[in-house]
Amino acid sequence: MRRQFLWLFWLLCLTFNKIFNELKTKFADWKEVAADKVQAAYFASRKTKAGEVIFEDSKSGETEKDREAYDLIMRDKERLLSFDEPTCFIFSHSALREGWDNPNVFQICTMNQTVSEMKKRQEIGRGIRLAVNQSGDRVRDEKVNVLTVVANENYEAYVARYQGELEEAYGTSGLPPKPANARKRSAAKLQKAVALKPEFKQLWERIKHKTRYSVEIDSEILIADVVAKLDSVTIAPPKLTVKKGRVVAGETEDKLSAVLAGKTEKAFTVKRDGLPNLVEVMASLMENTTPPVRLTRQTLLEIFKRTKNQKAALANPHEFATVAVRFIKFVLADQLVKGVRYEKINEWYEMTQLEDEIPSWQDYLIASPTSVYDHIAFQSEIERSFVEGLENDKRVKVYLKLPAWFTVPTPVGEYNPDWAIVMDNLDAHGKRQGKDLLYLVRETKDVSRPESMRPNETRKIDCGKAHFEKALGVSYRVVKSAAELP
Repeated sequence: MRRQFLWLFWLLCLTFNKIFNELKTKFADWKEVAADKVQAAYFASRKTKAGEVIFEDSKSGETEKDREAYDLIMRDKERLLSFDEPTCFIFSHSALREGWDNPNVFQICTMNQTVSEMKKRQEIGRGIRLAVNQSGDRVRDEKVNVLTVVANENYEAYVARYQGELEEAYGTSGLPPKPANARKRSAAKLQKAVALKPEFKQLWERIKHKTRYSVEIDSEILIADVVAKLDSVTIAPPKLTVKKGRVVAGETEDKLSAVLAGKTEKAFTVKRDGLPNLVEVMASLMENTTPPVRLTRQTLLEIFKRTKNQKAALANPHEFATVAVRFIKFVLADQLVKGVRYEKINEWYEMTQLEDEIPSWQDYLIASPTSVYDHIAFQSEIERSFVEGLENDKRVKVYLKLPAWFTVPTPVGEYNPDWAIVMDNLDAHGKRQGKDLLYLVRETKDVSRPESMRPNETRKIDCGKAHFEKALGVSYRVVKSAAELP
């Protein structure tokens, strides 16, 4: 098995190097980059006394290169995701196991015979997570979020069945439909005549400006809110888990199956000569999460001194520190957003940045004569319905689905708003009121189901409102349908 793995990995490296060197000549930024500089691996190897090569997890790697690869991929994800880090292709034999939380898995190639359906589901689950950008934010772009599985026949059948389960579970809950023909591509094309309309130029002039933000944090409120949350939870004592299993070997060593017989858990008391420095543990956890967060040691110490959970913290320091850091980051994010202030700076987005074409699946495009593009690439049923509503509303003069590069900086990551719209200022009876035209920025969300939105989505929307309304003077709201305009 190990010799077979060594041969397969050697073949994989040769194939990668050959294809990378062929393709890099087509890209100016990659022409001079060597294939070995852009790849890293999760596993290490060592030789036995008999000379056999044995592969192990990189965590236990014997060489400095192994340790560097492990630290980069597992502990320094911010550097790994940055454009300054050349490593962008990662090979691994164990990255999909439980406990290995890796972002941006786009290809899975199965080289073993996986018997357990739970293990398969766990492995595929690593790959169907939304990709993460350089700011640590999930990217909701169907051109990016594509998982390719190269699998044996057994695995392929499972993946097909799992895909069907996902479609059955989520196909009618706002996700776009699966394309009837996955190879049928098309594109939304820029309508230059529409982009040159005075109404759109005026809209762009209002929304194009970039801003910077400042925040105000009240340390006392932060400490009080975190302590209240800490006091309301139970910090469990350490537990020892014992699992029993049975392994059955077939005719060859490749045919293995494992059956979990059961597990037992037992809490135990740890006898220590000394306790770890809780403040240092909390500070380290905060600095090694995504995104990294820093508070003064005095603030962290004050949180520990005020909590009623001190006894539990001493019994299980690491669990206490983990829970405390989770609460600190949550409360801090809320306070950062509540205290955010935006001001306009002498920078802006140029209209010339609008792409001539936006590629997409044909089934995801909807014709849009009123938009700056002749089609809109929608990503959900809410967006599709919203576009249809805009096209049927005679008050709408022109609109644009804002491109992914049009972002607003926030304390919790970059925010990309949905729509910019120009419409006549008419009431329900068609009577003009006040200003002739309305210049709007709108976010499409199902506000009737706030539980479906992640906390950072809500925070980014709050920041978007502060950016557009307070700094730029542009109307901003969250709507579910075009019927809620203006």
